[in-house]
Amino acid sequence: MKFFASALTALAISSPTIAADWDGLPVPADAGAGNIWQLQGNVSDDFNYSAPANGKSQAFYDRWAEGFINAWQGPGLTDYHNPNSRVENGQLVIQATRKPNTDQVYTGAIHSNDSVQYPVYIETRVKIMDQVLANAVWMLSSDSTEEIDIVEAYGSSRPDQTWFAERMHLAHHVFIRDPFQDYQPQDMGAWYSDGRLWREQYSRVGVYWRDPWHLEYYIDGQLVRTVSGTDMIDPYGYTNGTGLSKPMQIIIDAEDQDWRSDNGILATDAELADSSKNQFYVDWVRVYKPVPADDNNDDSDVTVSFDFDSFYATGKEGDAVAGDTVTGFNPSGNGNINFNTLGDWAEYSFNIPEAGDYRLELDTASTVTSGIGADLQIDDIYIGQIRMQATGGWENYQTFSLSNNLTIGAGAHILRVQSSGSAPWQWNGDKIRLIKVGDSTGNNGGNDGGNDNGQLADSWTPIK
Repeated sequence: MKFFASALTALAISSPTIAADWDGLPVPADAGAGNIWQLQGNVSDDFNYSAPANGKSQAFYDRWAEGFINAWQGPGLTDYHNPNSRVENGQLVIQATRKPNTDQVYTGAIHSNDSVQYPVYIETRVKIMDQVLANAVWMLSSDSTEEIDIVEAYGSSRPDQTWFAERMHLAHHVFIRDPFQDYQPQDMGAWYSDGRLWREQYSRVGVYWRDPWHLEYYIDGQLVRTVSGTDMIDPYGYTNGTGLSKPMQIIIDAEDQDWRSDNGILATDAELADSSKNQFYVDWVRVYKPVPADDNNDDSDVTVSFDFDSFYATGKEGDAVAGDTVTGFNPSGNGNINFNTLGDWAEYSFNIPEAGDYRLELDTASTVTSGIGADLQIDDIYIGQIRMQATGGWENYQTFSLSNNLTIGAGAHILRVQSSGSAPWQWNGDKIRLIKVGDSTGNNGGNDGGNDNGQLADSWTPIK
């Protein structure tokens, strides 16, 4: 079992919070009454490491994966090509080149391993390439039905492209995939302009995804656009009344978009071969969640994490599923489990170093579109269910969280995870995490939140 339960260990593995490039830059959005902003280290990156075009590096793979969130190779003439992304000189570089002997364009694309969900503030510092291609930092749900664009810009210095070169597209999409329908705001406010040419300087662009019906866009720390309400977010009901609500992964790429190339706006061989024009630079990406002021700083330093295959017992409740030759969870290497079908369970021992309020997270992957989840118990007390969604692949892991925080006492505990829902085949598992988000507020039977033997106190309950 792999634990990390201290600030130094957690930061060394997954957080760029030590001397990050954005230190000293306040989050411009309002976290809400009584809240402050808490950095999400698993999806924030200052790119202060090296990751070559071929092979990348562990520092890169800790947060990112190459390519798109699924097998799609990009819009229009785009062909996502892993060697066209790299990290050097403290920056992510997304490059565009001609795919040999074709009219297609090789571009780099990467996506976050973990997903984010509202309320969340995402900001990036970028410099756009001098191309007719789109340069993009954006978010997309695993089923490709909800999208939020953070950066979408076209930086070409061609005289007939000046209008686009002066603008940043600040928009979102909601989709129905079959039959295909796409809504995005069409107002001119979606094309922000302040006189700059985006290819000529680094700019900070951020989005506060406050809730399913409210987005705020920030440029260099200034609020420049607010999109709110049904009429702007989803006027045709494509989300069935839920708005922008699904977890989304962060994507960074360049694209030949067919609405441009189909109309003759094509990258030339000369432009794509020019290293002064074919590179999109991303200095950093930072992600914050609003948390109660009492829940931040030292509290967030405590993380208990272990692999899904580190169980000490596993089994199954209910009927066997055809094709499943394993009883319970099956270790599949690299800490993961597979062959997980409805009713499979496993139990894990873990130690809480400090009593407090914890968020419970599971990193899972599945192609099953509905009816998947996990029922959870701690010390034989049912604490709730995590409902999951398809992630686009059996090894494309996303983070799903219990909706309520848990007040847990210090000491040893037992966690039971059991697949639940209606789908026979469920999900693969990678990591289990408990993240301290605040000091204990519940009546836990003692100063340390536990009873004498280190188990959860009888009065323990989850809190919201």
